[in-house]
Amino acid sequence: MTRPKFLELCNKQNISLNLVHFENSVADGYYIIKNYSRWEVFYRERGKDYDCIGFPSESDALEYLLKKLLKA
Repeated sequence: MTRPKFLELCNKQNISLNLVHFENSVADGYYIIKNYSRWEVFYRERGKDYDCIGFPSESDALEYLLKKLLKA
């Protein structure tokens, strides 16, 4: 899955794009960032990271996060 496709699917499912971040910041929400040789997905709240999972590709990370957001 590509990032534009991920954003398009989030839009169609009425998932707020303010919840998802692609660059490291201090904002609360879900993150997809590249950390050395892997992509990581985690939730950040009040400066703490939770449930960090690593993936070999951005595509795998995007698919995982989309499924997680659709369950919420």
